[in-house]
Formats: sequence, structure tokens, C-alpha cells
Amino acid sequence: MEMNKETTRKQKQPGVLKCILIEIRDSIIFEIIWSIVTFIPRTIIRVIRNMN
Repeated sequence: MEMNKETTRKQKQPGVLKCILIEIRDSIIFEIIWSIVTFIPRTIIRVIRNMN
């Protein structure tokens, strides 16, 4: 019984590599969203300036 509890406890913990990959994925998603958010106002300003 003790051994089963220990193995299930170890299986539920994510590995270090998995945590690093999740952090990299989250940072890439954040960078893409941030690029889009900063790109839209710049293009709007350029379009307004070019219309004049």
C-alpha cells in the first residue's frame, strides 16, 4: 500500500523539463500577443498619416 501511494505521488508531479517547456510556451504566446497588441495601433497611426 505504501509503495502505491509513493508511485502515484511521483507520477502526478510534472518533470522539470515539462515545466521548462510550459514556461517557454507561455512566454512565446505572450510575445506573440504583445506583438499583435503593439502592431495594431502603429498600423492605425500609419494609415491615418497616409490618408492626409
